[in-house]
Amino acid sequence: MNIANVRLSLLSAALPLVLAACAANEVNNMPVASVNTAVHAIKIVQKLPPPSALETQYGIQIAHVGLTASGGLVDLRFKVLDAAKAGALLGNPANTPMLIAGDMPPLMPPHKALHGARYGQGQLVYILYPNMRGAIKPGVEVMVAMGDVRLGPVTAQ
Repeated sequence: MNIANVRLSLLSAALPLVLAACAANEVNNMPVASVNTAVHAIKIVQKLPPPSALETQYGIQIAHVGLTASGGLVDLRFKVLDAAKAGALLGNPANTPMLIAGDMPPLMPPHKALHGARYGQGQLVYILYPNMRGAIKPGVEVMVAMGDVRLGPVTAQ
């Protein structure tokens, strides 16, 4: 076995370990996202400002609205403050969060984005939205609409 084959074997053996370590890495207490899934729920400790009265009333706090995938996707993250309240609001498919930015048409989440989701206190739930027509850009004020409930505005990052 020559030296090139040995190096290739070592690289092949180490690559899965490196990828697993990257996937487990957390940056600013925000887990690394997997683009191939629409929604993730993870228990983490997130440093956020105190929730507004409206966020407390509905049991969810908007944590982040930001662009990813070179601006092609919008990442909405919200923290579950009260699992029962969040479940009551988001359990109705008509209340799946939409993103509203100015006079642009609202961004709709992927079909059944929260279907079957279970909520636990302290979870950070996130949904990836296609950024149709470039509706959301960094610095734009975004409202999160869930049925008749409106939370925000949140400045997109």
